Amino acid sequence: MSTLKTISLNLEIGQTILVGKNREPATITKIEFHERSGEISLNTTRGPRQAFTFALAPEFDAEAWENPADKYR
Repeated sequence: MSTLKTISLNLEIGQTILVGKNREPATITKIEFHERSGEISLNTTRGPRQAFTFALAPEFDAEAWENPADKYR
């Protein structure tokens, strides 16, 4: 693991992210910034989440996933 000096993250309402232990897809419905605590909260179709407690969903590429076994090769 390496140390980062900066990180940029762009989140949009309507974006699909993966949440939970099983990485289930959820859509962002609201983004809130709490000034006093500095926390960022995301409301999703699977319930509220704190920022950085999710995974980004990969971009969908139909050609790359034509054969389901290809993603394991």
